[in-house]
This record gives sequence, structure tokens and C-alpha cells, in this order.
Amino acid sequence: MSKEDHKKDFARQGSWMVITTFLSGVCMLAVHVFAPILGDKEYGLFGALLAMVNLMAIPGLGLQSVFAQQTAAAVSFEEKERLTVAAKKLLAWTFFLWFGWALFVFIFQKKFSEGLSIAKPVALWMTILIGLTQLWGPILTGILQGQQKFWWMGWVAIANGLGRFIAVAVIVLLFHGRATGAITGTFLGISIGVLIAALQSRAVWLRVKPQFDFDWRSWLARIVPLTLGLGAGQFILSADMIFVRAVFGQDQTGIYSASGMFGRGLVAFAAPLTMVMFPKIVHNISHGKKTNVLGYTLLATAVMCGLAAALCTVLAIVLKHFAASPELLKTYLSSARFEWFTNRTADVSLLATLITWFVWCMLPLALANVLLNNLMARKQFRVVPYLLLVIAGYFTTLTMSGGSFVRVIQVLGIFNFIFLAVIAIFTWGGKTSEVAALARTPDLQEKNS
Repeated sequence: MSKEDHKKDFARQGSWMVITTFLSGVCMLAVHVFAPILGDKEYGLFGALLAMVNLMAIPGLGLQSVFAQQTAAAVSFEEKERLTVAAKKLLAWTFFLWFGWALFVFIFQKKFSEGLSIAKPVALWMTILIGLTQLWGPILTGILQGQQKFWWMGWVAIANGLGRFIAVAVIVLLFHGRATGAITGTFLGISIGVLIAALQSRAVWLRVKPQFDFDWRSWLARIVPLTLGLGAGQFILSADMIFVRAVFGQDQTGIYSASGMFGRGLVAFAAPLTMVMFPKIVHNISHGKKTNVLGYTLLATAVMCGLAAALCTVLAIVLKHFAASPELLKTYLSSARFEWFTNRTADVSLLATLITWFVWCMLPLALANVLLNNLMARKQFRVVPYLLLVIAGYFTTLTMSGGSFVRVIQVLGIFNFIFLAVIAIFTWGGKTSEVAALARTPDLQEKNS
């Protein structure tokens, strides 16, 4: 395939993933229109539970990337058989890992409920149930990603978002569910996406009686650094919401959750291009080819996220303008809605301020994730210990920040920039050729021998 064909192929697949992820994101965003129905306290709890879901996804991040690598590099019959063995084993062992989580939460259920101000334990247990989909989903999606089945990956994203919105709408509007109902709808939406991924990847994980043993040592050597590396980014993305819920209590956490949705959505907006980039880098390195896909992805991410952050800033300015002069909306709103808005102008003004801080403080993390996935795809894991140091510094500083929501976001932004700087140093500071880097990996050494 020529260089121009590679560009067209990347543009086509990347565009599809951006479109489907955007549609999925719109549906997930639409879930938050039920915030006034849920109320500040219940909506804040819903945001904290979603943050827990993101943190439970950390082990799956490594799994998806490893399966994407392994699937993209599986060319021979033996490699495909070994891939099947790995899928079967890890689907089983991740279930036991999840069961261990569930048992731990069962033992300390009271502490979890008190710390996050959860009135109904059902909400906590629905969140834990989502944890199983967060472990199985990445294995199945990683196989699709490695096979470059971006068409079905796109439909997984749409099913997740649209299914979530419909389920939450029905539960909240018709059955008057609150945070518990909203997190139940989230579980149903995610489960639909996992089911699609399972059906489309069944040729790998459902293959009958593969004849090879599972090499635990080799897989752990891949999964552990990937999980720690990618998990570092996921921790920065989500930990602040749980911290805010635990430290600031129930009051106004709904506003923080709503503003955080914009910042975290900015990072999610860049994820599709990274998903397309990852298997292409693995595939090209496996065949000893050079590729400029990192440059395309980084540039596209910078442009898209920069424009999105600018649009969010404009939205925040408009919200502040109407909060300062609510009478401008009197003609366009019913009397009940206008009265509600005039009573919440201080909250709207705070929301606008937080949105502006959030989107620009999250922009470095969106760029860092592109560079991080590039390093992980090349199996350049030397950066991981330094990222863990950044995470340790972030967690320590976060626990001492307090004061206000803005200060929490500022701490987040500072460490996002540090996170980006560290990854950039390892990306360009001591760069080696792709073929030479691959030659040092066990996979290629085995093939060469």
C-alpha cells in the first residue's frame, strides 16, 4: 500500500471512529440532561459512581492494548492459536479478579457507602457489576482493534452510548429512578456494547480446543507495564471526582460533576484516533516498516481538542453572560423555568467558571494519551516508573489541595502538563528507530532465532 493509500485508509477509519464516538458521546452527554430531575445530591453521586467505573477500568486498559498488539501481530497459525488460548484464560481469570473485588466491597460495604454518601447499597452493587464488563469488554474490543475491525468498534461505541441513554431515560422518567436507576441504565448500555464485541470476536475466543499452553510469564510481562502506564492516565482522568465527593460532601458536587463532564469528554473525544493509531503502529513495526501515523494522530488531536476547548469556552462565556443578566432569557423560557434559572444564577456562573478551567486543564492529557499509546505500542516501557511518580505526586497534592473546586482543577491541570512533558521526553528525547526497538523485544528475537 502506498503512502497516500495509508493516509486515505487512516483518514477513513479515523473519521468513522470519530463520528461514532461523537454520536456515542452525544448520547452519553444527553444522559446528563436528567440532572435537574435527579437533583444536585443524586446527580453528584451518579458522577462519583461513574468515576468509580473509570477507575475499575484500569486493569482492562492494559488488556485491550495487549490483545490489540497480539491480534495485530498474529499472522501464523500458531500465533492465532496462542491468541485463542490467551483470550480464554484471561476471560476466566478476570472473572475471578472481579469476584475478589465484589467480595472486598461486600466486607467493607458500610465504609464505601458512608464515604461516598450512598443511601441505597443497590447503587454501589450496580457499579461493581459494571466492573465485570470493564474487564471483559477490553479483551473483546482489543481483539477487534487488533483485527482493525473499526466498523464494529464504532457500533460498539454507538450501542454503548445510545443504549445507555435509552435505558437511563426509561428508568428515570418512567420509573422515577434516581442515581441507582441512572447507574443501572449505564450498566445496560455498556453490556450491549460488550455483547456486540463478543459476537464479532467469537472466531478468536470461541475457537475449539487450541493445542498450545498459555505463557503466563510472557503475558504478565506485557500486561503489567501497559496497565500501569495507561492506568496512570486513567487515574488522573477520574480520581478528582471521587476526591471531591469524599471531601466536599454532597453539596454542589453535581455542579463539579457537570463541569467535569466537559473536560473528560474532551479526552474521550480524542480516543478514537488513538484507537486507530495503536494497531497500525504495531502492524508496521511487526513488518519492519516505518510509519508517520503518530504525527497524523497528534496533529489531528491537537486541532480537534483545541477547537472543542475553544467552543466550550464560548459556551461558558454565554452562560456567564446569562447568569449576570437573566432577564435576557425571559422571552425564551416559560415562567417556571425562568424562575428556576434566576434562583440558580450563582450555580450557573460557577458551572461556567469550572467548564473553562476543566477543558484547558484536560487538553494536555488528551495529547499525552496519544504519545503514551505510541510508546506502549512500541513496547517502550521505561517511561512507566516516571509516570507512577507523577501519579504519586498528583495524589499527594490533591489530598492537600482542598479549598475550592477551582483549586482542585488547577492541581489537575498542573499534573496533566507534567504528565505530558514526561511522556514527550521519552518520545523524542532518546528516540531509536522502530526496527531497532523491535529487535530488542522477545517476540522478534524468537522469530529471528
